[in-house]
Amino acid sequence: MGTVQDSSPLAFEYAPTWLARQAAFPLSVIALRAGKIDSPHVQAFFENLLPEGELRVYLSEQRKASTLFSLLLEVAGDTAGGFVMLPHGEHPSAPEYQTTSWDALAATIKNKSAGAIQIQGEDTRISLAGAQDKAAIAIFDGKTPLLPKGSAPSTHILKPDIRRLAKVRESAANETLIMRTAALCGLNTAKVFYEPLTHACVVERFDRQTLADGSLGRLIQYDFCQLAGLGSERKYEKEGGPGAAQCAQIIRQYSSAPALDLQAFAQWIFFNLFVGNNDGHAKNLSIYQRPGQGVRLTPFYDMMCTRIYPGLSREFSLSIGGELQPGKIGKARLQGLAEQIRMQPRYLQSLALALANKLPEAIDQALQDIQPVLSHRGQTFANKLALDLKSQTKKTAQRLNA
Repeated sequence: MGTVQDSSPLAFEYAPTWLARQAAFPLSVIALRAGKIDSPHVQAFFENLLPEGELRVYLSEQRKASTLFSLLLEVAGDTAGGFVMLPHGEHPSAPEYQTTSWDALAATIKNKSAGAIQIQGEDTRISLAGAQDKAAIAIFDGKTPLLPKGSAPSTHILKPDIRRLAKVRESAANETLIMRTAALCGLNTAKVFYEPLTHACVVERFDRQTLADGSLGRLIQYDFCQLAGLGSERKYEKEGGPGAAQCAQIIRQYSSAPALDLQAFAQWIFFNLFVGNNDGHAKNLSIYQRPGQGVRLTPFYDMMCTRIYPGLSREFSLSIGGELQPGKIGKARLQGLAEQIRMQPRYLQSLALALANKLPEAIDQALQDIQPVLSHRGQTFANKLALDLKSQTKKTAQRLNA
C-alpha cells in the first residue's frame, strides 16, 4: 500500500501501484495522493498502533529503539487492525506459531511485563496499543496458547493483573466480570474469559477472521484517535481528545448504519457510567470493516470498574452535558448529552433506564460464570464489586429518572 519513511515528522508515501488501483482506499484519514505526506494524520495513525506508557518504555529499552520509526520497525509486524508493517523489500511469510502453556506464560510474567512474552524470539514483531500490560497470543483449539512468530496474526490478547499500581488489585477478574456483564446486557462486546494460572483476562480479537481456506485474516480497524488525527497522549477529552459530540460525529461520518451505532454508543456511555468505568476514552472506541457488512462500530473492549480503586480518577472520561463528576450527572445533564450527540433526550433516558433494569441480573449471572475459576481472594473481590455495581447503578438510574 505504501512506505513509512524515517523522517521528522514521520512521513508516509502511497505506492504508485496502489494509487493506480481502481478500488484504492486511503490509509485511515491520510489523503490518497502521490508524494510524501507528513501531515499530523500520519503521525496519529502510526503512533496509535504502538503500546503506551511504561510498556512502550519497556519495549524501547529491550529493543534499543528510541524513535517512533525505530519502534515501528521493531515491533509493528502484527498490529491492531488490517495492516502488516515489514522492513522495505520484505514480504509476509507463512504464519508460524510456537506452542507454549499457561504455566509457561505465568512463569514468564511472574516478575516481568507481559510484553516479555512477545520479545522472547528476536523475530517476533507484535504491537498492541494501550497503556495496560498485555501480550498477543493465538488459540486455535480452544485451549492451547501459542506464541505467534514473526508477523503471524494473533487471535487473543492476554491481559494479566495490573501490578504497577499498588492499590489496583484483581484487575483481570474486574475486567472479565464487567465485560461479561456488558454482553449479558445486550451490548456488542468482545468475548473474554478468565485464565487462572496467569491471573489474566483473555480477550478474543474481533479484528481477525477465519478465511475460506482456513487461514487467519485481518480486518481493517481504526480507533477514534486515529480518525480524529490525534496522538494517544490526547485520548482524554480533558486533554483535547474527542468528546461525546466528536465521537458521535465520527460515527455519523463513517458508519454504514449510523442510527444503530449511535444507539450502541449511547448505551456504552450509560453502561460505563453505571459500572464506574471512568476510563472510557476515545481509543476505546473503534470502527472496522467486515466483508459484506460495511463499516461498523467494533465490539466494545477495555471496560472495567475503575471507581472501586482508591487513587484512580473519580472523573468520567467524557463530559455529560458539561459535567465530569459521575455523582452530579442526572436528568438535566442527560438533556445536555442529547444536545451533544443530537439525539432525543427521552430516547436516551429510555435507553439508560432499560440498561439499568438489566444490570443487576446480568451482574449476578456474570459473577456466577467466573467464580469457579477465581482464587478465594478473587472471589471476595468479585462479590464486593458486584454489590457496588448494583448499588451505584440504582443510585445513578434514580438521578437520571428524577
